This record gives sequence, C-alpha cells and structure tokens, in this order.
Amino acid sequence: MKQWLGITIMLLFLSGCSLVEEVNNSLDYTEQATTFVNEATQFAGTIPDLAQEAASNIDAKENLTEQLENMKTKIAEFNGLEAPAFAQNIHDTIVGYNETLNEQIDTYKTQIDNGITDFKNTEMAQTLSQIQETMDQIKSLAP
Repeated sequence: MKQWLGITIMLLFLSGCSLVEEVNNSLDYTEQATTFVNEATQFAGTIPDLAQEAASNIDAKENLTEQLENMKTKIAEFNGLEAPAFAQNIHDTIVGYNETLNEQIDTYKTQIDNGITDFKNTEMAQTLSQIQETMDQIKSLAP
C-alpha cells in the first residue's frame, strides 16, 4: 500500500511539474509573440519616413536597408519558435504573413538597389497590418 501511495505522490508531483512547465512555456510564447508583433508595428511605423528620406540621403538608404535586414532576422527568429498546441493556429497564421513579408522585403531591397525607395506602393504595409491585427488573438491565448 505504501508503495502505491509513493508512486501516486511521485506521479502527481511529476504531472504538476509538467503543468507548471506547460504554463511557463505558454506564457513565454505569448510574450515572444507579443514582442514580435510590437516590433513589426514599430517597423511599419518607421519604414515610410525612412524610405522617403532614403530617396535623397545615402545614410538613410543604408539605414533603411539595415532595418529591412533586421526585420528579416526577427522574422526568422519568430518563425523558429515552437508554439504550444493551443497557439499553433495563430502561430501558423503569423508565420504565413512572415513568409509573405520576407519575400516583400527581398523585392523592396531589389527596388532600393535600383534606386526606387517608394514605400507607399509596396504590399508590405498591408502584410504588416495583418500581422498587427493578430495582437488581439495573441492577447486572448490561454493554455
């Protein structure tokens, strides 16, 4: 009888640790997703002005290119996250937007190399808006 009690207590302890770990992973993922969406929002806010300035300023053009590369790095980092099961749908949605945004950044970088810095006529603004719209879904995540 004591053996069964000991095994039961050990199983309860292990399942409790597993539950705590799952909650911590869930909170960590939610925090990382929120950070990413906030970074994408900031990126969306700075790129139009920087693009306009880059049309006549070589330093701004270099800064613009650097900001685009930084965003690509952030995209890769986010896409590499392992989402908890309850957040998999929203993660997949953001990854899909990120893949589109990544391609759009590559296209825009080619335009910049060709001297075209006009941001207004790119599709990136729409994709960034879609990423921003996921914030409500991220806030409502619960394990």
